[in-house]
Amino acid sequence: MLLKAAFFGFVGLLTLVGSAVADDWVVVKLRGVALQQVDGAWINLERGGVVSDDRTIRTLANARLELQRDEEILELGPDTQISIVDRQGERFTTVTQSFGELVVDAEARNVEHFAVHTPYLAAVVKGTRFTVTTGSQGASIKVSRGEVAVEDVAAHLSAIVTAGQSATSGADQPLVV
Repeated sequence: MLLKAAFFGFVGLLTLVGSAVADDWVVVKLRGVALQQVDGAWINLERGGVVSDDRTIRTLANARLELQRDEEILELGPDTQISIVDRQGERFTTVTQSFGELVVDAEARNVEHFAVHTPYLAAVVKGTRFTVTTGSQGASIKVSRGEVAVEDVAAHLSAIVTAGQSATSGADQPLVV
């Protein structure tokens, strides 16, 4: 009887722990040095490590990193920095990309649930695969699958970018598809 109670207590604990990390991202692939900022300090990421919301993630010049949550994947190229935040009470993820290259593979849903913001453009998706490249003078997006709603942050221009298309926006150039 005591063993049975201990078993069910352990299963209950696993359920609580599983639900606590169900919204977190897991490092599934890592080459080179990638870091996450925790309480102001940069900490090395390792394969199998967990990245919680409101963390800044950075890859160094020699690194590539792949994060996964459920069916969604974020691939960071070398010299890339992002932050990931989920809206409270909703399943809507916003990735803020400061610089570098980010590939997003968002699961297909009937509602918009994933966004990438850069200093130059923002992209909102229902489910697709696309690459966002951000530099000091502008940003570009290339859609591999599905479609992405793109908005030029400064000029307030918007467009739908479909598979096979790309769009750019910069400090001296409004949105071009």
